[in-house]
This record gives sequence, C-alpha cells and structure tokens, in this order.
Amino acid sequence: MKTTLFVLAIVLFCSCANENKPLSVTDKDKIIAEVKVLIDTIIQTCEKPDPEKLQATYLDSPDFVSLVGGVYADYDQSLQNMYGFLNNVKSQKVIIKSEKYAVLDATTVLYTANSKWEAVMKNDSTIVMDPVGMQFLLKKVDHQWKVLSWTEEF
Repeated sequence: MKTTLFVLAIVLFCSCANENKPLSVTDKDKIIAEVKVLIDTIIQTCEKPDPEKLQATYLDSPDFVSLVGGVYADYDQSLQNMYGFLNNVKSQKVIIKSEKYAVLDATTVLYTANSKWEAVMKNDSTIVMDPVGMQFLLKKVDHQWKVLSWTEEF
C-alpha cells in the first residue's frame, strides 16, 4: 500500500511540475529579438520585392491563413496573391509608425504594427497606403520563426 501511494505521489508531482511556467522578461526579450529578425526580413523582401524569399517566411501549413483587405486566403492562394502583387512592384518604402510584440508562449508571438507603405509599380505609378494595420501570428517550428497567419488592412 505504501509503495502504491508513493508511486501515485511521484506521478502527481511530476505531472504538476511539468506545467507551463511563465516566461521571464529575459526569455521574452530573447524571443522578441529572434522574431524581429523575421519581421525585418519580411519588410526587406517587400521593399526590394523578392517573392521567393518572402514565401520562405510563411509556414506551409493547412492552418496558414491571410486576411488582406477583408479577403481570406489559405496558404496556396496567399502565395498566388503575393506573387501576383510583388511581380508588378518595382520597389516599396515601408515606415513602421508603431509596433507591438506580444509573446504568447515560447513558440508563439503576435506582432502588430501601424505602418505606411509607398509602392512604386513597374508601370511607374505610385500607390500610397496610409495607414496600414498589420498583424502577424508567428510560430516557431523546427527552431525557425515563420508566419502562420497575417492580416493587413488599409
């Protein structure tokens, strides 16, 4: 009987000890620094259009979703939309007016930004979008941060 109680006590202790512990400020700062690299890559690949490099930031998953201008798209449709737009862009200038990183857990971050975009198209027209609200749900998979979902509203 004592052995059974002892084993039960060990099992309960181990199951309680494996709870998700809150992340420290240092942990959150480290995660935000990692995610900033991804956000910088996204901005750079939009400013000097590089659809292949931008695609590499997306998580190829059935859970992937984008919502741009109120239009929902899955992973494949998002790629088609992104390639269609960026293939017509000569360059873009992005100004981040404000941004916020919310670390949800060790592998999930919600990034939100208020921005201004100026796109110079290949036909030499210019499109100014101001303000543009952006929100990215970022997921760390296989030690790499990727975009699982993104929303853009202008």
